[in-house]
Amino acid sequence: MRSLARIASLPALVAIIAACGDQSSAGGDAYRVAAAQAVHDAVLTLDDLPDGWTLSEIGPEALADLQLTGVCEPLNERGTGFPGEVASGDSQPMTGPSTEELVNTVSVFTDTPAAEAAVRQADGLVLQCADQIGEALKRAIEIAAKDMGVDDLIIDIDASVEPGSFPKFGDETLAYLLKADISTPFAGYDVNGKILIIRDGPLTGVLIYAILGDLDPQDEESLARLLAEKLAKAEESLPD
Repeated sequence: MRSLARIASLPALVAIIAACGDQSSAGGDAYRVAAAQAVHDAVLTLDDLPDGWTLSEIGPEALADLQLTGVCEPLNERGTGFPGEVASGDSQPMTGPSTEELVNTVSVFTDTPAAEAAVRQADGLVLQCADQIGEALKRAIEIAAKDMGVDDLIIDIDASVEPGSFPKFGDETLAYLLKADISTPFAGYDVNGKILIIRDGPLTGVLIYAILGDLDPQDEESLARLLAEKLAKAEESLPD
């Protein structure tokens, strides 16, 4: 059932927590240039990951349209509109040796208070919009299944997102649990995942990790540590 395992890909949800916004200046062009370089340096790539990781077979397909409405609408299109964001970038979706899926986003803000405020705003919206996000997760799985030609195997999907806990990395870490129960004619399958927000000074890193079956805390922490280390190094490169 490797094809069903691929349904665990959840790259659409990278849009949910990415704290993006207008291109405000912090020290002018020099800061913007440094911020863009910091984003480039901090985003996780295949070179950062252990052997066995590859580019995901499911990427843009599930990014089509979150269709969040009302107060949740700012979370569409990678959260554009959050104040104070200077530069941001996404990793390519990647697949691990156990068919786990990973994608991450890094953003640089004008200063630490702006990054703190963006994290608080994103946190509030995710919690307020949990039902809509659950539906978006369900649609992402349906789109991925259809693109892979296995959508006729799915009878029903029940998806949700809720606050979670995680060890602290950087200056602060927020976590959200992703869960999707997939019913097929043969059996039920559980997709489990995490959305992590790690902030280091004016930088935020958002990591989405999902797998068919149970989460591996050791793997999660290893990936979070990699991102946190890159954020810390990138933060040091920014001008005062």
